[in-house]
Amino acid sequence: MTRLGGIFILCGIWAALYAASFLVPYFTPPEDFGFTRGMNRVELFFKYQLAAGAVSVVVWWMGNALSVRWQRWLSRMPALLAIGLFLLVVGVIVVINMQQPGPTDYVPDPDRPVTAPAQPVPKAND
Repeated sequence: MTRLGGIFILCGIWAALYAASFLVPYFTPPEDFGFTRGMNRVELFFKYQLAAGAVSVVVWWMGNALSVRWQRWLSRMPALLAIGLFLLVVGVIVVINMQQPGPTDYVPDPDRPVTAPAQPVPKAND
């Protein structure tokens, strides 16, 4: 088997893992309840993406020995897509956190002062 044939096989494995990272969580029912409901879907997505990223690094490494320039760049595409997806996820998280203030950033209106906490109601026989 030639190096290019091995790269094609690994690219097929990468494509299957990349597609599975979207399809498997979509068809997986959410488990647990409350705050962690659906966390199994996110975990599956990241597991498949991590496996696809590892395969893409191997494809990039194998492609460095190819003599034709377009073949070398084609072997880098899986890793570049993995990096792009990572930057997209980080960017979405940053933008969402910048748009919504945190719970400590709230400042009450000056015309409505903060009141003292409520006192317990005294019992009838006290």
